[in-house]
Amino acid sequence: MTFTEEFVQALRNQRVLIKHRTDRWQFRALIYGVWTLGFGSFFAIVAGFQMRNLGSLAWWTEQVPGNLVMSSCVTLSFFIGYRGFERLAPQRWLDAIMGWRDWRSGLFFSSFSILLALLGVILGLFVVDFIWGIGRPLWSLLGEAGFWRQFLIISAVISVVLTWRYRQRWRQELLQARVTEAQLKLLQGQIEPHFLFNTLANVQSLIDFDPERAKLMLERFTDYLRASLTQLRGDTTTLAHEFATLEAYLALMQLRMGTRLQVALDLPDELRAVQLPPLLAQPLVENAIHHGLEPKIAGGTVSVTARQQDGRLLIEVADDGQGLDGPRRRGGNGVALENIRARLQARFGASASLDLQPRDGGGTRARIQFPLTTPAP
Repeated sequence: MTFTEEFVQALRNQRVLIKHRTDRWQFRALIYGVWTLGFGSFFAIVAGFQMRNLGSLAWWTEQVPGNLVMSSCVTLSFFIGYRGFERLAPQRWLDAIMGWRDWRSGLFFSSFSILLALLGVILGLFVVDFIWGIGRPLWSLLGEAGFWRQFLIISAVISVVLTWRYRQRWRQELLQARVTEAQLKLLQGQIEPHFLFNTLANVQSLIDFDPERAKLMLERFTDYLRASLTQLRGDTTTLAHEFATLEAYLALMQLRMGTRLQVALDLPDELRAVQLPPLLAQPLVENAIHHGLEPKIAGGTVSVTARQQDGRLLIEVADDGQGLDGPRRRGGNGVALENIRARLQARFGASASLDLQPRDGGGTRARIQFPLTTPAP
């Protein structure tokens, strides 16, 4: 990504609770630096108007640096508070908070932000008093009604602005999710016939010299259609249906590759009713076979497992093929992966992810994870 794209992505991620951030620290430091300079300058100007010394020497030597120090302490408080919460809170808490689209989200972020801002202001007063001195006990300043009135007014204004901003963002995300789902349904409708025609062509080629195998392939193909058509017509399916489709697809691939393809599916009974977008794992299985196993003379094994961890569903597709560093076959342009990521983003937002990693001993592991929509018993 370009510098601008990385910065925009890092800026968007500041609105999301993420336990393990992938943004480069330079971008996060730049964002916090801009916040510090912006808020510090704003409050210095306000203080200059109140004291009627805006632009004077005292304003430049006392109020500007003092407000910048206060702003730095508030920013530091926000950083430590939110990053500490992300690190210490269970993942299911983060998923639940980011899934709120009502008053609870505004209440949490406003209350937490006001608390952190208050801690930052108190810390800033200590630092300012240590450097410049405020001429009176710090606690007497904190006991003044005017201090709290000004703090609460500023907090209320910021809370209203944040609430309005989040409501606008939720509406935009909802509209974008609907558009993305419509685009992906159209793309899926274009991709699926390609697989169907290829399979029928394979059946046709077998009819003349191996009719029994052609008949068996047609039966497996019928099983696959029966399992997949119900998913293609809906926006949501269950893990049981997802794995049934995978089983039918892999049976078809085993018939084509013979003993070169070994299969292992693992779906715990307590996860069979978990809901998810349809056909998430199949493109990963197709990639594992097409790019990982078919190029190997000896073939290999593809395994699909599902499990829950900290209130999240993890689906892993692993193969012992040629791995991520192996030569790419034609057609490997990443469309399937981007399709899955877009669908996850549209349904779950930043709380879902798709990662590809090299597998110990050779091969590739693809992992999908997102919050459980139907809690397992």
